[in-house]
Amino acid sequence: MTLDPAAAAATLAQARATRTPIRAFTATDPVLDAAWAYATQDHDRAARTAAGEVTIGAKLGLTSPAKQARMGVAEPVIGFLTDAMRLEPGAVAAALPRWIQPRIEPEIAFVLGRPVGSRITPAAARDAVAGVGIAAEIIDSRYADYRFRFADVVADNTSGAGVLLGDLRPAADLPDLTPLRCEVSVDGEVRHEATGAAILGDPYAALVRLSHHLEARGETLPAGALVLAGALTDAEPLVPGSSYRLAIEELGTVQVDA
Repeated sequence: MTLDPAAAAATLAQARATRTPIRAFTATDPVLDAAWAYATQDHDRAARTAAGEVTIGAKLGLTSPAKQARMGVAEPVIGFLTDAMRLEPGAVAAALPRWIQPRIEPEIAFVLGRPVGSRITPAAARDAVAGVGIAAEIIDSRYADYRFRFADVVADNTSGAGVLLGDLRPAADLPDLTPLRCEVSVDGEVRHEATGAAILGDPYAALVRLSHHLEARGETLPAGALVLAGALTDAEPLVPGSSYRLAIEELGTVQVDA
């Protein structure tokens, strides 16, 4: 019998609260599908809202084919962001004890200048964005050793844990985002490099994909909402005492000390 989505959401909430990783749900029920996963995610969001959190946007994950292959997931995943996930760089070290197995990854962040709730074209996606910036996302899978399948990670709000937003630039002032270079350094050593093309070939394609998701669910993101387009590189474990520098050409840097 398939696990009730409300019960699955409660199990994930307990894992977060106790910092205790759990076994992926698909390990015992491999037929769990996207409908079940997003229903579970909906229960999670409702519980957070009831507790006083405010939804501030959406996030895409596993937008890189290489990362999809590594995680055994065949398509991008979509989650939500709340105000409780917003962090300042200096707050990360203090927040470490509340996570299970945190990692950090570089993202391109969009701030919407108009609502998005129906399918849009790539050109319309660009027109819908008011500001673009670099962001550092903190992910923290509630599944042991980050072992999960599509339904698991969607139910777990795509491993969302925190987001640190850098300075924003007007979208109209920026060149094509696809060739922009990204670099991730840990304690001064470059660990990862990529370009904007790592996000579905074009970061704005993430917003197009999100618009399809929103339309199918009858949801709309308002102007001012934050959208994380997906990680450009692999994530790095957050190790206490280490320093992380995430940089994207034209968009700036985010410096985090764990």
